[in-house]
Amino acid sequence: MKLKMCILAMGFWTCTNTVLGQERERMPVEEVREIIQLAIDLPELQEYYHIKTDSSRIPLIIAEYGLINSKNMKGINKFGNEIIILNESEIRGKHLKNYLQIGDWTYVGNTLRLQLSYTVEGIIINYMFVRKDEKWIVENSLIMER
Repeated sequence: MKLKMCILAMGFWTCTNTVLGQERERMPVEEVREIIQLAIDLPELQEYYHIKTDSSRIPLIIAEYGLINSKNMKGINKFGNEIIILNESEIRGKHLKNYLQIGDWTYVGNTLRLQLSYTVEGIIINYMFVRKDEKWIVENSLIMER
């Protein structure tokens, strides 16, 4: 009886998983780090940082999102300084507006769709990354101004 229940439960779980969508793949932290560095270094994005006229934008701040946290992102640099990862309550508590926020992170196989927003500049950045020869590359990107 227990065996039948176990088989039945496994079948139900399999059907539910198929109907509702499969579990998301988990990207290794080193690859997440690689993606974040590529994203913040996108040549077309540099003009929006305005670090020469607003020193409060250094160091670069990114809102925490899943594996993108202060522990995993340690050592990633921008403008000669390590980036800072803050959670939502820290951002609210400091009344920050100059930070990057992740709106979408969709990882399937060798592709990743990433969307960042930089509210202080009124922009959304869409990226499509592809993994080729063991390295992630930006296949295309689009910056939209609001």
